[in-house]
Amino acid sequence: MRFDVMRHRYERHNPFKLVSLAGTPGICVSGAGSAFHITYFVWSKMKSRITLRERVAATLDRRLVTALAGFHGRFTVRHGRVGRIIQEFTIPNMITNEGKNHILDVQFHGTTPIGSWYLGLIDGGGFTAVAATDIYDNIDQAGNAWDEFTDYTDRNNSDNAATRPVWPENVASGQAIANVTLAIYDFTGAGTVQGLFVAGGTNAATKGDHTAGTAHKLWAATEFTSPISVVGGDDLSVIYSVGW
Repeated sequence: MRFDVMRHRYERHNPFKLVSLAGTPGICVSGAGSAFHITYFVWSKMKSRITLRERVAATLDRRLVTALAGFHGRFTVRHGRVGRIIQEFTIPNMITNEGKNHILDVQFHGTTPIGSWYLGLIDGGGFTAVAATDIYDNIDQAGNAWDEFTDYTDRNNSDNAATRPVWPENVASGQAIANVTLAIYDFTGAGTVQGLFVAGGTNAATKGDHTAGTAHKLWAATEFTSPISVVGGDDLSVIYSVGW
């Protein structure tokens, strides 16, 4: 069997120039850090011989790879102080390996879904990084790269000082699902909020909980581009959406 190979390298300014020929295409993704390498294969069949007609290697950044992967989430965050909004932004989340495995198990392996999900805050003190390998059982544990920020009350739960705000998701629409009612944190002291996380399970409503076992999951987490400095009396309003 003989293969003819043509290679073309496209730089970031022209990442979409992938030529589709007759046949069945395939995509292989590899890489690390902020750069990924995508190899695009197209096969054609001529006179009982299969010829590799084209191989295109393109370097794409992480954002394009995320777009190709499709399924993603994002947080919309509004920081208020003394009745006015002092900053507002939207930031994508990182869905953990634990979260991905859970959704696969629920959809294809008969695992019982988690009924309620909660939005927690990540403390800037001692923060190192969020990672795909983060799990629910690691929250506030020694050696974890981040801890939970807890100096707030949960406005939607009668200003409860012990609970994380629930994610009151609406029905899915347009291949996405989000909360219509804002999750609102009313801060009771000064500190630095480094990010957000989404967790679910029987005890996940409780701040600081990290119950081990399959009934609790860390679905997603994100690090803010810049940490938010808060003082007592500030509030943070959050919408979380996930989909394609």
